[in-house]
Amino acid sequence: MSQRRSTSASERGRPSRRQRPPTREVDAQALALRESGSSYSAIARRLELGRAVDAHRSFVRALGAHQGAERQRLVDNEEARLDLLERRIRERDAAEPDKVTRRLAGVDKFREAIRR
Repeated sequence: MSQRRSTSASERGRPSRRQRPPTREVDAQALALRESGSSYSAIARRLELGRAVDAHRSFVRALGAHQGAERQRLVDNEEARLDLLERRIRERDAAEPDKVTRRLAGVDKFREAIRR
């Protein structure tokens, strides 16, 4: 049997997807990108985070760094984006009630995260 060595993504000719450790700067960038309308997937790609959930966590951490009227403004903006997402889910997946239920549960988790 031959000994095979695992090759990294860069050795195979693909760019590697390194996961950046969260920092205040990354969190602030995630918040700014979300405020500009970027999806969590787009934020994760742009900031070289592992997954959309990592971008969401960065956004929530950045949100937690704000207080008072500024925090409320940011929460209101995110609530408006989540309202729009909820409407799109209900319209797009109306023929599949189970899918609507599952996806809306995810939206509810997003709402809970910003209300803490």
